[in-house]
Amino acid sequence: MAKTPNVAAIKSKSPVGKVIGVVILVIIAIILLVKIFNFANTATNEIGLHYGGGIIEDRKFKSVIAPGSTNKRIGPGDQFYVYPIDQRSYIIGGAGADSSADDEVTVVSKDNVRLGVRVQVYFTLNRDQAILQNFHERIGLKTYAFTEKGWHDMLRAYFRPQIDRALAAVATNYNWAELYNNEAKKAQFQTAAAKEFTRLLPAAVGGDYFCGPSYNGNNGCGELSFTIQKPNPMDKGIIDGIEAKQRAELARQAQEQKNQQVNVELQSVKAQVALLGAQGYLLKSAIESGKIQFMVIPQNGNVSIPVPVPSTTPTPR
Repeated sequence: MAKTPNVAAIKSKSPVGKVIGVVILVIIAIILLVKIFNFANTATNEIGLHYGGGIIEDRKFKSVIAPGSTNKRIGPGDQFYVYPIDQRSYIIGGAGADSSADDEVTVVSKDNVRLGVRVQVYFTLNRDQAILQNFHERIGLKTYAFTEKGWHDMLRAYFRPQIDRALAAVATNYNWAELYNNEAKKAQFQTAAAKEFTRLLPAAVGGDYFCGPSYNGNNGCGELSFTIQKPNPMDKGIIDGIEAKQRAELARQAQEQKNQQVNVELQSVKAQVALLGAQGYLLKSAIESGKIQFMVIPQNGNVSIPVPVPSTTPTPR
């Protein structure tokens, strides 16, 4: 004989089961809605790349999402990647450095002196669709450059080695003193280093992915802005030696000025002796120094000359 189900037990458990079932259904519905109604948004300084990612389609590039786009509907499961299009920088050393503030590029001059150089590179990302897509697939996906951390990792991985190579190749054409205190030579060094870096970077990354800071997507790509600060010897004793040499030079110049002044005065004395004679010059010098006093007596004039009065103090006996 079959047992009759415990109706009271079923009634006590059924509300909980219903709640759990409803929660599961809601979660499934939300997931489906997110997959079906997938949206892409970009800020005014961002550009997006839309890739297919659905169950029945290949993971291929589909479109570019323009800057400043809002709620652009993309397909269920599609992927969306965002990159910056405003001016960007890579800075080595100093305030705002992408590494540490005391970081420098080390180069060796023509006369074998090690120099530390701080560098600033300013650029923008090339927005050409084919070039941007190629950058994403070759570099962006590998370094996660569509994230903030990945972007900085990408710059360190691709920019820094080429900056080091460019500066090292060009520095050997100059003596260290030329780079340290000759502005014309320093400007030549910067121009040559920028040209070398511009040549090395596209070869290293595989394309012209980066443009100059004034590029806006509608004008020419332009060259990256590459500037360097004053190269400094790594051995601080060299700077101390320069300063000591400068102090000695200043002292020598000061002594030369004193010698020139003495020589001028000597020539003046010789000229006066030749004109007045030795005794005349001595008398003139004594009068000018106040050691001899004189007065002018007018012709036919009465002059009273004070006569010293003898002392009336009695002489002791």
